[in-house]
Amino acid sequence: MGMVRRGEFESLQSRNLPLGVLVDTNSRHRLGDVSRFVMIERFDFSRPLSELIETVSNIRARMGIACLFNVGEFYVAQTADIAAALGIPCISSASARLCLDKSVMRRRFQERIGPGATARFYIIQSESDLIESADRMGYPVFLQPSNVAASMWSTRNANAETLLCNYRIMLNEVPQYYEKLGKKGTALTVVMAEYMEGSNTSIDCLADHTGRVYTTPVVDVLTGRDVGVDDFHHFARLVPSRLSLPKQEELKRLAIAGVQSLDMTTCAAHVEFIGSRLGEIAGRPGGNRPRILEMAYGMDEIYGYYQILCGQSPQLYQTRKLAAAIITPFAHRNGTLRTIRHLDLLAKLPTYLYHEVRIQAGQSVGLSRSGYRAPLYIELLSEDADVVRRDVDQIASWTDLYEVE
Repeated sequence: MGMVRRGEFESLQSRNLPLGVLVDTNSRHRLGDVSRFVMIERFDFSRPLSELIETVSNIRARMGIACLFNVGEFYVAQTADIAAALGIPCISSASARLCLDKSVMRRRFQERIGPGATARFYIIQSESDLIESADRMGYPVFLQPSNVAASMWSTRNANAETLLCNYRIMLNEVPQYYEKLGKKGTALTVVMAEYMEGSNTSIDCLADHTGRVYTTPVVDVLTGRDVGVDDFHHFARLVPSRLSLPKQEELKRLAIAGVQSLDMTTCAAHVEFIGSRLGEIAGRPGGNRPRILEMAYGMDEIYGYYQILCGQSPQLYQTRKLAAAIITPFAHRNGTLRTIRHLDLLAKLPTYLYHEVRIQAGQSVGLSRSGYRAPLYIELLSEDADVVRRDVDQIASWTDLYEVE
């Protein structure tokens, strides 16, 4: 539904499962290689839901539908609503909306798991409310929109002046971003939370129709701030995790509790942590998570997701144990991309596997908090985790990777 990206469908093709995609004409994401798809149709997902349901219903009448497959944040609710209307097993509309509203989600964590399960937070209604809430919370505070992905417009604020500036930027830019995506009219909810210290990690889960939750290995995350950039974009995802085995088991238990607290069934879930507390849960596979799990462990999360949607138990088996990283370096400032440097050095790194240029010279680039995407996608793979991390550090040291005007 909506989009399809590299690494999120190939294993289904390898099993000779016929795939179709209903492409959102508003999506800015590049399509994966859909040349072998049996159906490629396009639809403006900003149109009324009734029209989208009718379109999918017509596809089912012509071709039959085994399941509705979604990997994008902006299609979680729509996929759930279509499935409910057509009687197709999927995440419920109620759970989908819990995943899409960080304030309601965190309240549910606190109610069902415990007050310390996630950050304290306030929903912000005005500038005066913002400053008063920050004074009660204590600086630094974390400010973010309630319903966007990839840490866009998320900021750490050490004082009232910076907080007010970032709040005004968010009010101005996020509705414009929604409109560009064809989501005009989407309500912006602003959440201010306590700033949590600790490592960033994630676990992808699959929840079957009974609510049983199956977990995948922990993935470590380096944010922009970890590599010297004042931004919370995900610079790198790395496996195996550096956390101790007991700590990883603790996070797996918390992931299961988080998914179950949102009543999530028949779905994939992407669970993010900061330290030992829940950050948020998305009702879809994590971005790049199926690919890195396949690279390092031979684990087929995408096929497991398909099995869950079809009422089966997922086969989340590990067939190898390697070290891998997926890196998406963002520009360090906003502007126009002139060139990308060091691609020759990149290909010479001992762990280099693949790279893809996703934004061309002459296009706008910048920080995730300003709504931009990464111009470059990189895959690293090795038997030695230390070598992978060394090469990640090497790429992070290329502060002149992008020439931006």
